[in-house]
Amino acid sequence: MQPKKMNTSFLYVAVLTMLLSLGIVLFARSSAFAINNVMVQGLSLVSEDDILKLSDGIKGQNCLFFDQTALAHKISLHPLVKSVNFQRKLPKTLVIQVTERTPIALVAVPKGILEVDKEGTFLRRLESWPKNDFPVISGITLSDTVGPGQNLANPLLLAALRLLGQAPPELHKQIGELHVNEIQQMTLFLTSGVEVRLGKANDWSDKLNALYKLISDPGYTSIQQGVRYIDFTAAKPVIGR
Repeated sequence: MQPKKMNTSFLYVAVLTMLLSLGIVLFARSSAFAINNVMVQGLSLVSEDDILKLSDGIKGQNCLFFDQTALAHKISLHPLVKSVNFQRKLPKTLVIQVTERTPIALVAVPKGILEVDKEGTFLRRLESWPKNDFPVISGITLSDTVGPGQNLANPLLLAALRLLGQAPPELHKQIGELHVNEIQQMTLFLTSGVEVRLGKANDWSDKLNALYKLISDPGYTSIQQGVRYIDFTAAKPVIGR
């Protein structure tokens, strides 16, 4: 008789476990976890209203089981959004954490000024100069039909962005214009008005670090007013006055 009693106990426990699991699933999918509050974090360039509009329809969905991939894809259609993550504040709040694309340079086109990020993505078209200044890349021709969010995929632009990405942050702030010619020779124009001839290279780190060290030297700053150009195309930099 003992085995029968054990079998009955096992069956009772199994049924109880199944009922408990079913209850938990039904509770998790119930209106107790319906999203009724959406918070957005990580914004600097993008307006919160833009993200909330792209998230339209999420309220009322289950905070535990909504389609994260679909919502992240929808929000990422905004040209300034690089990536999206979600955080749940149970029971009814969804936090959308946005990582923005940040501009690194400007490109002038016939109908305005384009902001681009370090990967060459067209972020925004501006009709006037932005409050936050960035180096202007000149010497390239871009199609005026491209739209925000598109990668411009221009070899000259990408070469110029590669140079800017290797510049020390302190030097980057002093670059007013970067001119690139058809064979990717680079010329900087500092905000002080000095022309810097860099030539052509794949790795700019050494030249750019040397340039920043030179223009930060007290000996240079004492003669800066008379400097017209600095030539880094030779073995050693040449200062022209």
